[in-house]
Amino acid sequence: MKLTWRSVLISGMGVFSDGYNLYSLSLMIYTISAFIPMNKLSEGLLVAGSYLGAAFSALLFGLISDLEGRKRMYGIDVTLMAIGAAVQAFSQNYNELFLSRLLLGMGIGADYVLSPIIVAENADKDKRGKAMVITFAVMWGLGAVLAAFVDQVTLSLPSSIAWRIVLGFGAIPALSVIFARRKLSETLLFLSRVRPIEKEIKNLEKEGVSLRVNIDKESFKQRFASSLFLIIVSAILWLLYDVYSSTFAIYGPITIAYNLGITPIMFTYIAQFFAGIPGQLLCILLIDKIGRKPLIIIGYAGVSVWLTLYSLLLLHPSIFGLPKTNQLTGEGAVLGLTFYMLNYLFSAMGPASIIGSGMVTPELVHTKVRGTSQAISVAVDRTASATVISLFPSLVSIVGLGGMVGIYGLVALASALITLFLVPETKGQELDKVENLVSKA
Repeated sequence: MKLTWRSVLISGMGVFSDGYNLYSLSLMIYTISAFIPMNKLSEGLLVAGSYLGAAFSALLFGLISDLEGRKRMYGIDVTLMAIGAAVQAFSQNYNELFLSRLLLGMGIGADYVLSPIIVAENADKDKRGKAMVITFAVMWGLGAVLAAFVDQVTLSLPSSIAWRIVLGFGAIPALSVIFARRKLSETLLFLSRVRPIEKEIKNLEKEGVSLRVNIDKESFKQRFASSLFLIIVSAILWLLYDVYSSTFAIYGPITIAYNLGITPIMFTYIAQFFAGIPGQLLCILLIDKIGRKPLIIIGYAGVSVWLTLYSLLLLHPSIFGLPKTNQLTGEGAVLGLTFYMLNYLFSAMGPASIIGSGMVTPELVHTKVRGTSQAISVAVDRTASATVISLFPSLVSIVGLGGMVGIYGLVALASALITLFLVPETKGQELDKVENLVSKA
């Protein structure tokens, strides 16, 4: 359906902006610290700033989207992103930079609520998985690649100017879709199940979309109560995913790249083109054929294995016949890069593309409470991630990179088990049919 792919493009640019803005700070954080003094805690808080802003705005935008519709606030989210990204470039001290990241995060949090819902509620049941993976996993990865490219282009400039250009450039992709988002129609499911807005229905009819109205008679409170268990499960899954993936996304280009003896820019290109994008393509090919659960479980199993091996390489290199060193070199660096990239590949083919795309909650809960439910998942996830990200530099100095990688391997294993036993399969199901299935369960 034309509406599905229009939603993918317009929604995907917001996620593209998030990928750019998150990754650009990870590439620039040590450069910035040369001009804006930071200790380990303040560095962690700066990186976590966008996550804290996202947790706050998600709850507000989610509730409004259930009361007033998904369209009402769409476009405001990317406006906040654009302003926050632009203000970063002019920050003169730590407080100003932190507040700009907070504002940027408010836009990201709103987008993480609205975009998954809009794509899910407009998509055909047989293409919904593919549409959501392209919107989120693929576009986020491309945003990260652009951040590395802009960083590379500015290498010849003075560092005092380069970091401002790299961060400020994040406003451009967000600005590009503000108008398009404001013009996007209200979603099909909100109109048919919650509130049939006559003007919106007529606009859809002009595009050849015939809508059958079947208003949900149950109260918001009843629908929320019947969805609560799966909201909690979904929030825990997203939290566990982001606890390790966001840390890797932010600190990988610096901490892990240094350990492997390669530049952050090269690390980004290798990760995306040799692991991230191939894994996403596999997910796009299989998600609507074999389902979400098998891909998540297989993906997490691979992540657990490869992170455990990478942890052992860092902690006990003698197992692999290598000497103990502060930085992997030669054969050790090749082995470390292989373990990390295989972890990244397995993550991209399942958890990163499905859980990381915010797909679980929208597919499992009732239309009437979908915005609020997604908001809770985003707020829980972003708050927990902000805490871990803030503490990561301190934790690494205590337990070492190898210790943290080993812990993340265990997190992946726990997530696979939660998915196996607690999450229903949604492949090929209409969203309202999934609601009925979950209610009966």
